[in-house]
Amino acid sequence: MLSIPSSPLLGLDISSDAVKLVSLAQSRGKIRVEHADSETLPPGAVSDRDILDSEAVSRALRTILERSRIRTKAVATALPANTAIVKVISLPADLDEVGIEDQIRYEGSQYIPYSIDAVNFDFSVLGPDETRKGFNHVLLVASKKEAIEDRAAVLEEAGLKPQIVDVKPFALWLLHEHLNGANTKNGNQAGKGIALVEIGSITTNIYVFQDGHPVYSREHNFGLSRLLEEIQRRYNLDSNDAQRMERFGGLPPEYDKEVLQPFARNMAQELFRSLDFFQASMPDVPTAAVHLFGVGAKIPQLADQLRQMVSFPVLVPDPFAGMEISPQISRRFMDSDRSSLAVACGLALRRISA
Repeated sequence: MLSIPSSPLLGLDISSDAVKLVSLAQSRGKIRVEHADSETLPPGAVSDRDILDSEAVSRALRTILERSRIRTKAVATALPANTAIVKVISLPADLDEVGIEDQIRYEGSQYIPYSIDAVNFDFSVLGPDETRKGFNHVLLVASKKEAIEDRAAVLEEAGLKPQIVDVKPFALWLLHEHLNGANTKNGNQAGKGIALVEIGSITTNIYVFQDGHPVYSREHNFGLSRLLEEIQRRYNLDSNDAQRMERFGGLPPEYDKEVLQPFARNMAQELFRSLDFFQASMPDVPTAAVHLFGVGAKIPQLADQLRQMVSFPVLVPDPFAGMEISPQISRRFMDSDRSSLAVACGLALRRISA
């Protein structure tokens, strides 16, 4: 919600399971991934809304910075969707930016259920309101100041300088637009919904955009942690070993058939029900495609199972498609974690798209 800097920028995603960092550079039309890393957080350090253990998060950030030898301090980070208010409002087309800001401040109570002095807000003109002549659609995004200040304080404690505070759906949408621009095989999606699904450790979020405008956002209480818990229980492992073996391998041969496949089938059914709920609540927005991101998207059986249940494409985009990868970045890490870095990559693209 602040201006985009021209200096190097780190994309930083603070999730319930880990802090994830991506740094990009552009030269001669090519994008290069300079840094990509993550550091696991202790359970309970971050909830679906708030940072509960700021010391643990700052410690994880310092670990990444030291391990990757990163000198860049400017950071773009993102708030969870459930801490932000996102609305498309209609305002007179003759208002300039100052006029729009004054109008929002004056009529804030119509759009924001808090005192206007208690929030930070930003806006973007989307285009003409076809139902009201002489008016424009304006995207309004607002969040309580304390939510932004709490995250900024954690970053500053780690020696970083927060310059952009975004909201996760928009970071994913920027990534989607970047990937979509590089893909010449996309059909006509005008008027249809693009569902961006972020499968996290504890929660799964569905964000739907129609013609580039956010129209739907919902959080669901299921994620990859269910699989990790089953691995711990079945093979008598502690949480660290279960996470490591799920990411990098080493589980018994029967794991795929007896644990992974049933989990993927159940998760696909959960996603199907969630997408069906969206379609029932917004029947005028037909789904064009679903794009899976997050730590759970890496499970190939999940997308395969979901494709059997829906009539539209289910894709698992590579956030770093077409990018050069610095040789200092672990290939093993990238192969196992690239989907989980999607939000951080979208945030890092703020510099490239500036």
